[in-house]
Amino acid sequence: MNSKVYRPPVTISREEFLLNGSDAGFRRSIYALIQCVGRLLACRDAFGRELDLTPSQFAVLMGVAHTQGTDGVTIRVLSEHVALASTHVTTEVGRLERAGFLTKRPSRTDGRSVRVSLLPHAETEIARVTPFIKVVNDVLFRGIDAQALGVAHQVARQLILNSETALAEIRRRHLETAALSPTFVDDGAATSRAAKGPKRAAPRSADPYEADGNGRRRKAGAQPRSG
Repeated sequence: MNSKVYRPPVTISREEFLLNGSDAGFRRSIYALIQCVGRLLACRDAFGRELDLTPSQFAVLMGVAHTQGTDGVTIRVLSEHVALASTHVTTEVGRLERAGFLTKRPSRTDGRSVRVSLLPHAETEIARVTPFIKVVNDVLFRGIDAQALGVAHQVARQLILNSETALAEIRRRHLETAALSPTFVDDGAATSRAAKGPKRAAPRSADPYEADGNGRRRKAGAQPRSG
């Protein structure tokens, strides 16, 4: 039997993240961050269910509540606040408008944009679900003080900024891999995989639930609710 223990190469070269040449602590932190994001999204999903909304619709609704001020909020500002693409926010605003949660009106200062505001129904529903949100948040952030939360926020913001460059590296790697892929025979003709382009995966939805025309949430592929 081979008693040699396999030691995989380290996945980061930053010395401050290595302990005795090992990146085990760094990787544990990555796994914890990923698990944390999953749990936060699960909580958002639960909050949305309380209002019969998808998670992203709930995020947009609460984003409007916290940014509308006295004159409503633009799609651009709203999308930055909730960290969703403006096209996605526009779609969800339309669904929430049809469901009676939001209203849109042209901006008085920019005829090309609209201002989004809550309707009375939305204010009533937010007031109804807020006690439940408070209970969950009180438990979720137990043992975390304001200073620790501030550090977590700084780390998250820096990861978001750094991810732009990191994703560019991933795209560059994919292009290089496609360009260097060997040719393969298809119906007797040798065709470059690079010429055909990288294989495209089916688009992944950012939300495991899709909304019907009235803004109600339902599992993707499920039949819409009656009534």
